[in-house]
Amino acid sequence: MKKLQKLLVLVLIVGFMVSITGCKDDDGGGKKEESSGVDFTNHLSGYSIKVQNNTSKKLVAFKNSPNASYLIGGIPGSGANEHGLPKPSGLFTATGDFVLFLVAEEDYIANKSNLSVLANKPFTRIYAYYNANSENYIVYPISEFLGGAKKITLNNNTSFNVELRTDGVHGAVLGYAQEGAFNTTFNVDSGNYMVFPVFRKYNSARGEIITVYPKYQGGPGDGKAKFTAFSLTGSKDEEIIDAVDYIGQDVVLKTGSAYLMIINNHSSTGLEFVRGGQPIVTSTGGRYINRTDSMTFQIDMPKKPGSNDEYLNDLPLSGFQIGTAAYKVSLDSHTFQSDKIYRVVVTGTTPYDVVLGAFEEVGTMTFN
Repeated sequence: MKKLQKLLVLVLIVGFMVSITGCKDDDGGGKKEESSGVDFTNHLSGYSIKVQNNTSKKLVAFKNSPNASYLIGGIPGSGANEHGLPKPSGLFTATGDFVLFLVAEEDYIANKSNLSVLANKPFTRIYAYYNANSENYIVYPISEFLGGAKKITLNNNTSFNVELRTDGVHGAVLGYAQEGAFNTTFNVDSGNYMVFPVFRKYNSARGEIITVYPKYQGGPGDGKAKFTAFSLTGSKDEEIIDAVDYIGQDVVLKTGSAYLMIINNHSSTGLEFVRGGQPIVTSTGGRYINRTDSMTFQIDMPKKPGSNDEYLNDLPLSGFQIGTAAYKVSLDSHTFQSDKIYRVVVTGTTPYDVVLGAFEEVGTMTFN
């Protein structure tokens, strides 16, 4: 009898352990969530894009809209850094821009049978780009302000795509809405906000994502970025932003950046563009400039000292280099002008031989 009792206790213990194992959530270790069935693996290779989750929420990612056919994968919470999302078969077949549509895992589970109800209630939307021809080096950050009980509703009644950024035109992205999209709601934390709407679109002729911001022209605020400030505290639960209010006769759309086109005519090696030892990545995720190829790099203008809403129109060259892992050459003294496009041709015969041609201004970047 005692042996039978011991056997029953052992069976119960084993069963309990199995049930715990079967219900365990996956935080990116290579298994699917038991509750959602979503792949939360951090794909170190063969990924579609990379994200950094600065919130505590576990998220589910879709391409363009919440639809089972467009499911990409899951993102663990609490600072998942450079998390590589999977590349489902048939979903990423060509180079191009897309909307990274994110929902909280619990919302995905609750609405799994009818995902369309989440179409205007994303955790956030991020304007992203997939490059089928090279590794995608951009890491898309998810703002730490997202996921709270307050709301920001964006009505994009313009012909542009619009992003809401915090504390500056180059600041963290709260969310994104495509042209003509109304009532896009983002849940945010309680607090004070300074939001800068910026407009973005992919320029297929240049192979670049162009970003512009509204800047006052004449009158009060001349030369400064247009923004809105508000407080979501106490009884105020929602702020409504109409994108159309940020374009008009009193503003001009400026890129707030200079652009450098590097043409690689080196006979033996690919090249990198770096500043202060850190590689610079293009707006579409490119990093290495292959032989006989070229890339255009965006160089953002910093804020004027002591200002939150005014940006420099020029930037002296400092710390910029072009070359290989073995040997790099510093760019000659020059000043970048906002909105201008510059070009430099690089030649050489070995990885230790990098020769920069003349630094030329070749045009102005426009939003058209």
